[in-house]
Amino acid sequence: MNDPNTLVDFSDYPKRFELNDGSEIFLRPMRPDDRDRLFSFFKSLSKRDRRYFKHDVSQREVITNWCRHLDYDRVLPILAIVKENDKERVVADGTLHTERHGWSTHVAQIRVVIVQKHRKRGLGQIMLRELYDRAIDRGIEKVQAYLRHDDTNAAALLRKMGYKKEATFREHALDVSGRKHDVNIYYSDLGELWNRMDDLNIDSDFFMVP
Repeated sequence: MNDPNTLVDFSDYPKRFELNDGSEIFLRPMRPDDRDRLFSFFKSLSKRDRRYFKHDVSQREVITNWCRHLDYDRVLPILAIVKENDKERVVADGTLHTERHGWSTHVAQIRVVIVQKHRKRGLGQIMLRELYDRAIDRGIEKVQAYLRHDDTNAAALLRKMGYKKEATFREHALDVSGRKHDVNIYYSDLGELWNRMDDLNIDSDFFMVP
């Protein structure tokens, strides 16, 4: 069987972008050797940021598992990198989640997380555009986001972008304290989202979509 990762064209990476403040960042897919960089990125997030994640990203084994089992055709992780001398530092992580088979191959989930110091600089819009572009290349028509009911900042961002609440799963999420939370599902047509990108100043209040 062919390795699905060999079928993905990454020849145009890394991509260079300039943020609103003139600083430079690069986008590229996650690699297996990004484990320590990615772990440091998640550890730098506040506890408030991390509490909405599906996985406990403060555990090194979680990040190790992601890096060891990369499958770009199923989950495409795009990192925003800042270069400091000869080292790279992760300042944002975006993922495109798709299905290879079945009746949901036209549907994807998109998630973006940005460190506090790099919010409100235009990076959110850059990350979303990159993920939307990759989704269009894969024939995606509809995007979804799953949020805990109390993640009000991310929910407000989604509504601003034109997402609509589609359903609620009762007591679907279990946090690290053992408490159960409802999970809301939001959706939007990918074409409509793309058309709205130029009309939105997303980074004015960009938080995260975990």
